Amino acid sequence: MNGEKNAIMVNYSDKELAKGVANELKDFITAHIHEILNEKSEDEDNPMSMSDAAQWLGVSRTTLSKLVGRGEVHYKSFNPDNPKAKKMFTKRDLRLWLSKNKAKTIDELKVTSYGNQKSSS
Repeated sequence: MNGEKNAIMVNYSDKELAKGVANELKDFITAHIHEILNEKSEDEDNPMSMSDAAQWLGVSRTTLSKLVGRGEVHYKSFNPDNPKAKKMFTKRDLRLWLSKNKAKTIDELKVTSYGNQKSSS
């Protein structure tokens, strides 16, 4: 029976075979994408400690503490009246800070400085 299936598949063109596989996988892939996106959105709001947030950002705790002290990074405090109280961070807030403070690449700087023109030699 397995040989029969292989013989039938040989009669399909590459495009027909690809289309058939794509149709079969579409629901499977869509379900997994939704599952991943749901996990990601849940993960965005999970609280992180200062140590975890610093590690996620790739900076030291001291650097993160300075950013927090300057009001650059949003956090939630267990006791807002006490500046030394434990602070919690979310990936959503950390990503927002990263996007606002992203360093420009050389190409982005060139476009900003010279426009999108290529220099002629």
